[in-house]
Amino acid sequence: MSKVSIIYGEEKRTVEAADGEILGDVIASLDLPIEQPCAGLGTCGRCKVLVEEGGNKPDEIEEKHLTAGELAVGTRLACRAEIDGDTQAVLSPIVVYSNKVFKASNRHKRDRNVPLGLAVDLGSTTVAGYLTMLDNGEVVAGGASLNQQRVYGADVISRLSAAMQEQAQGQRLRRLALSSINQAINSLKLSEKLLDRIERVSIVGNVAMHHLLADLPIDTLGMMPFQPSSRESNIDAKGLLKGIVSDDVQIMLPPVIGGFVGSDALACLAYFDFDRSDVPMLAVDLGTNGEVLATDGKEIVVASTAAGPAFEGVNISCGMRAVDGAIVDAHLEDGKFIFETIGDEMPLGLTGSGLIKIVNELVLVGVIEESGRIAQDPKVMADMIGRDFSPTRIFLTPEKDIWLNQKDIRELQKAKGAISAAIGILLESLNLKKEDFQKVILTGSFGGQLDIESVIQLGMIPNFSSDIVATIPNGAGMGAALFLSDEGFARGEKIAASTRQIDLDLDANFHSLFIDALKLTTN
Repeated sequence: MSKVSIIYGEEKRTVEAADGEILGDVIASLDLPIEQPCAGLGTCGRCKVLVEEGGNKPDEIEEKHLTAGELAVGTRLACRAEIDGDTQAVLSPIVVYSNKVFKASNRHKRDRNVPLGLAVDLGSTTVAGYLTMLDNGEVVAGGASLNQQRVYGADVISRLSAAMQEQAQGQRLRRLALSSINQAINSLKLSEKLLDRIERVSIVGNVAMHHLLADLPIDTLGMMPFQPSSRESNIDAKGLLKGIVSDDVQIMLPPVIGGFVGSDALACLAYFDFDRSDVPMLAVDLGTNGEVLATDGKEIVVASTAAGPAFEGVNISCGMRAVDGAIVDAHLEDGKFIFETIGDEMPLGLTGSGLIKIVNELVLVGVIEESGRIAQDPKVMADMIGRDFSPTRIFLTPEKDIWLNQKDIRELQKAKGAISAAIGILLESLNLKKEDFQKVILTGSFGGQLDIESVIQLGMIPNFSSDIVATIPNGAGMGAALFLSDEGFARGEKIAASTRQIDLDLDANFHSLFIDALKLTTN
């Protein structure tokens, strides 16, 4: 056995491991955050760690994904590096950009006798925490952390698969969820006095996140018809956050709806008043799993579709999370891109919102055809297309260090096609046309940042009049805040019981609608 030391910030953890064991597995066993969007298959090249001593020699996969400079300083892929003698590696602390937009206040500091609550949105990628006033439900602060379960893959299917393979991995995924919730709470930077005033915590998430956190059986989620083992709410999940909040804090888990439509979608239904609307309305929560919610003013129908991780910047050549330097918006000017980045830093890569805006701009000028194919002889940017690469690249910067390739465009097409097809099926189930809708909402940390015109022009949503479409980032989190009251929790239970979930996998029209929706054009 060899001694393995992992350094993360000011923390250092040491464990014994057998020679030949994969470094990424050792890191995961220590519940430390490391990104493995491809679930350790060696295809994404993102689980970079700095190995200071020990380890085997880099293999051909690492030489493909890492630059000569990275290899020279000891950068390795955690999914490929093996323990070989005493080993020490360094993890970079993960920083998550928080775009939790709401009208915050300092009332929690002024009104010191008012009890507080915490609303948590346990997302597949980002875990958001919101501090609320329990007297009136006002949200006064918000923050976020990365979901550390990403060490088992960017998508929930990879995580469920890992949990079903080995009970220990299921328990580790649960601990990683708890650790992520703890980090989200820490991001609020609350004093001990404020923490002591917290009396209730509500947690929402998709069905996979909900079941892994609550330690519920997940077998039924991995096979047709992909239904939860339990839809029931738990108004006092005692001990769930033991050590994170005081033992006498009430932990509230609202019900899930069904399929992969969880309590996060339920929270959106409550926050957007779907149960109180008397006119047709639509909401789309965009992320790795896209939830589509619709009502004709009488009945509520919902569906979940695996949009894939492209919206999160994963599986995109130069994709990245929303951190400083990430491109969130862009426009073409005289054949050159002008970028908007987080923190106004030099552009380093693409977020999902930046990807959509850039692809739409390239479609409009003919660099990308409506089929998604890179044009052979475009009238602009011909000198920015590298055809000697496989696949062909469209360079977005003069330095040619940020690009799109044909595979990236296809990833976006599949994601937007899945969302578009789901919307079509829900409209058909309610016997509605796009002209019937009076309100459309794009939500989620990703959906709330999108350029509405680009989303419509690419055909991700029907060609609605732009004046009825709104972007609201925090639907699930704000809905979770509503569930902190007895009345709000009971309302959530009532909405869940009356909402009809549609299984897209069982709909005969889904495949044909999906194929039609791959075109990068207005519906």
